[in-house]
Amino acid sequence: MKDLKQLWLINIDPNKLDRTNNTLKMQNGSVKVKQLGHHIEAGDNSGRYSNRTNNTEIKKIMDNIPTITSDDLKNATALYRFPRLSLSRDKVKILQEKFDLKLKRDFHDADYGIVSEKYFDGLFCTRWLSAVDPANVLSWAQTYKDQFENDLYDEIVHMINKIPEDAIGVYESEWFSSYSYDGAINVDRYSKMAETQRNMGGSSKYHYYIESLDQWNDIQANLSKLVWDTNVNDLATEDSQILNEEMYIQLKTMLGWHKTESGCGWEGDRDKENMNLALSIIANCNIKKSHTYLALLFAFMSDSMKDASVWNTVNFKSVRKKFDKYIQMNGWNWCHAYNYLIEYLIKDDALTEYAWKECAQKMYDDVLSSNMGIDNKNCFSISPDSIQLKPELKAKMKKKDIQKLEKIALDDLKALEDMVDMHTESHKL
Repeated sequence: MKDLKQLWLINIDPNKLDRTNNTLKMQNGSVKVKQLGHHIEAGDNSGRYSNRTNNTEIKKIMDNIPTITSDDLKNATALYRFPRLSLSRDKVKILQEKFDLKLKRDFHDADYGIVSEKYFDGLFCTRWLSAVDPANVLSWAQTYKDQFENDLYDEIVHMINKIPEDAIGVYESEWFSSYSYDGAINVDRYSKMAETQRNMGGSSKYHYYIESLDQWNDIQANLSKLVWDTNVNDLATEDSQILNEEMYIQLKTMLGWHKTESGCGWEGDRDKENMNLALSIIANCNIKKSHTYLALLFAFMSDSMKDASVWNTVNFKSVRKKFDKYIQMNGWNWCHAYNYLIEYLIKDDALTEYAWKECAQKMYDDVLSSNMGIDNKNCFSISPDSIQLKPELKAKMKKKDIQKLEKIALDDLKALEDMVDMHTESHKL
């Protein structure tokens, strides 16, 4: 991408006019030409272009950012933090102390630079514009120069000639209405001029470009030194406590929601201190090896988590980002939500027997019982065990007890608190 073509914008506003002797004339300065930056890609308004970091060319670069391990950090001496990270300084400090690393103010002095998708997204600009051939603009100006003020035509020619031959031209214009100019001698020809220029461009698309080519080239040249903030967050928590089934149940209790006896609605103590402690435990556990339980917590309990003040801390945001697709899930009274959850867990290699039982129980409670009225009070014998996973999906389930997790008693809250090394620090925004 070092040979990106220049992107030039041509803007025409026919509303900047002067009415003298009942004749309309487009004023000097009504046409502007400027370089926006360097063109990356153009695309329509489809899902692939819903945000900048999803477009094809940018994604190619982002996919080449390597994943590092603790062994890589053992041979490093310094790190650099790029802006807009979803990574707390506490997590970076853990790695600094563990591997004797320093933080540098200059990326080129560091072994690794920590970046985020938000940082990449901020590098690029996007605008909804039409592609245009600058030669067509010159032809339009030649045809309608009798509708211009004296110097405007020469001004347009001078500006268009500054655009390199291999550059990409884009175009935007303002709508002109002749309603306010009825009775002007040349209103018909002026309106025709405005209509012609409005239709000069092709169909509108999202155009992605970068303003600083040097900055982008520098990143490409040092791509092997970049590391994702999510990767660093995993490394910072790899020595932390791994969540197990008992801890998962305790965290659900601490977050305070449970069904009422009638099954209609939810109730809970909503103790703010317990909720904040639960979120701090989540943020400081071993993210990678606790993925299954964290996915379930974020899928089922994220609405409850949002009431805790820790939800908006930098330390917790780094975990939120990793599990965002689970947080965005909703519609638990319909089957499609559980389809997506199973698919996500399989894709993340996190579908376990326990996770499936949790899904089946919630589907029974929220779909069959609450939504359809099928429970033990009617004539049918249906239970959570009646819900079965397809054999081809069950084959993708992780084997039980892959890791031997340390058992923590449900009533031993102090054991849970001990895993939060810097509980107060993690509350900092």
